[in-house]
Amino acid sequence: MEAQIFWNEIGSQKNFDDPIYLEKLMPLISPGSKIVEYGCGYGRLMQILKEKGYQDISGYDYAPKMIERGKKSHPDLDLNLIEESGSVPLEDGCCDLTIMSTILCCTVDKQEQTKVVNEMKRILKSGGIFYLSDFLICDHPRYIEKYNMGYQEYHEWGVYTTDEDITVRHHSTDWIMELLAGLDIQWFEQSDFRTMNNNAARIFHCIASKRL
Repeated sequence: MEAQIFWNEIGSQKNFDDPIYLEKLMPLISPGSKIVEYGCGYGRLMQILKEKGYQDISGYDYAPKMIERGKKSHPDLDLNLIEESGSVPLEDGCCDLTIMSTILCCTVDKQEQTKVVNEMKRILKSGGIFYLSDFLICDHPRYIEKYNMGYQEYHEWGVYTTDEDITVRHHSTDWIMELLAGLDIQWFEQSDFRTMNNNAARIFHCIASKRL
């Protein structure tokens, strides 16, 4: 199943609880910061930021049902549907903060991953902050089995098809650092995590800044 179809049909009915570490982020931005979340879904993280006093927040997603759900739940949020994955209709260097939370895992092709991360870099101001979180390759037996099965089909370790028939990618830290080339890493942390289907996994959170 294509990622866009999954997030428009199955994913749009799920609830998410992946965290955002505001204690790490808030000292780096101001109340008037322009914030953009790519892959905003129904606006859960945007609402968290809004409740903390941030007002200039926009979200972009390519799943119409996600945007529809968000506008019903949070009608005051600026939620926008995009037609093309990896493209945000904003000017160069206009944002103080960009956010991508567990989006790369569903963007399996590495060229597409590079495209969307470069788009986040493009719209960031010099000195702006990029907050990125996603799944890492882990050694949990459940995933080792899936990685082995996926390797036979995709010939890449960490890529596999889930029980819900969507192909995903878990990442090496080396690849994440390659994607973030040209940015300065301010903070990087990995930890155990429970997925939206309550499966044990490994996740990272990273704050990087665009060089002046």
